[in-house]
Amino acid sequence: MKEMMMLMLFALMLMTKKNPRKFGQMTLNLGGQALEYLKSDPKGILRAVVRVEWMNKHHAVDLGFVLPPWVLPESDEDKQRFQGSDRVQDIAILRDVDPAVMPLLVHQASALQGLDEILARAQEDGALVEDDGKRLVLDMGEGHMKVRFIRNTKAGKFARFVVRAED
Repeated sequence: MKEMMMLMLFALMLMTKKNPRKFGQMTLNLGGQALEYLKSDPKGILRAVVRVEWMNKHHAVDLGFVLPPWVLPESDEDKQRFQGSDRVQDIAILRDVDPAVMPLLVHQASALQGLDEILARAQEDGALVEDDGKRLVLDMGEGHMKVRFIRNTKAGKFARFVVRAED
């Protein structure tokens, strides 16, 4: 009898559905464009940027981008869980010179503030800026600029990003 119970318990354990593994920090959805999230790294995140798209988060969804729930909650549960998401309105999507590198989603206020200063300098230096009424697009043409996002990983969850342009 004990052996039969153990066998049934083992079979039941095998039949339970396991949650699919979620790897990395990026959006994966067959219906939209995947984005990598800006995250903390002691060395900083370096990107060789050829194109920056700056827009409202709702326009990004209209353009087919998949945003995480802490930026744009979809369900009532997400809205309850991420109550501060309404503070985030603008986002930036950075496209790397290497097309194999996923576009980087920047939604943190301090990172956007630093990026804005760098993009203003790039525009003054001759980078082309287009405005279609829904998004600003800064295109470096044949060139690129290196942008590094640094955040003190020991300063806590809400530490500010420092954004630097590198040569």
